[in-house]
Amino acid sequence: MELDRICQNCSSFFQDSRDTDLGICLNDEVFEPFLDEIMENADFSNCYDIYLKKRFDGEKEACDQYEEPEIIEIPDDEDINAYILHEKLKHQNVDEIIKYFNNSDKEIVNKAISSISTYVFIGNRGAYEGLINYYMGLGPAESLEDVCMRIKIVDILSTKELERNTIEAYVNELARTPSNNTTRQLYSLVLKRLSMCPVEIVRELLLELLGKRQYSYKIRKRIMEIAGI
Repeated sequence: MELDRICQNCSSFFQDSRDTDLGICLNDEVFEPFLDEIMENADFSNCYDIYLKKRFDGEKEACDQYEEPEIIEIPDDEDINAYILHEKLKHQNVDEIIKYFNNSDKEIVNKAISSISTYVFIGNRGAYEGLINYYMGLGPAESLEDVCMRIKIVDILSTKELERNTIEAYVNELARTPSNNTTRQLYSLVLKRLSMCPVEIVRELLLELLGKRQYSYKIRKRIMEIAGI
């Protein structure tokens, strides 16, 4: 259904909860310093005097920046509050969590990884890419502490195994980390996860890996089985 081309029907028109017909345009530069608070709190408590000065009747004809709001269809069996929260988390900026991945304190890093997992699970793209980039940038696992942290990361990434980046990260782990008693559990998990990934991508990457690295007969045999060769 096409809406009347008036300000009140524009996605940039925003009202204080105490107003019915009056509101402001979020494209007005005067509100730019307050946008995060306005959108998060859905009110103008941090700039109410400016709001009162700038508000206008939403029935006025829209300008050339008019854009109809996107209509989101909520499934009938979905709780609206849960759905809104899910969508908010899905698109939330997670840079404040990701920055702790590079902390020198391993406990803080582990907490950051645990925190990012919720966002990855619900489809937050920034969370997934931040975790992948961190994981790909690690060196070889050398200690049990390294192994435990990587197992946690692999468990999180296991929800995104249709992504080529995830599969590349798994193979990268096999390429950089030696197989030994310390890393045995990590190797077993990565190989298990690879066996559940799309075989056409896995085969390509594993064949390339076998051309670069030497493995024991047992590991090489398992890799070849997963690659389907």
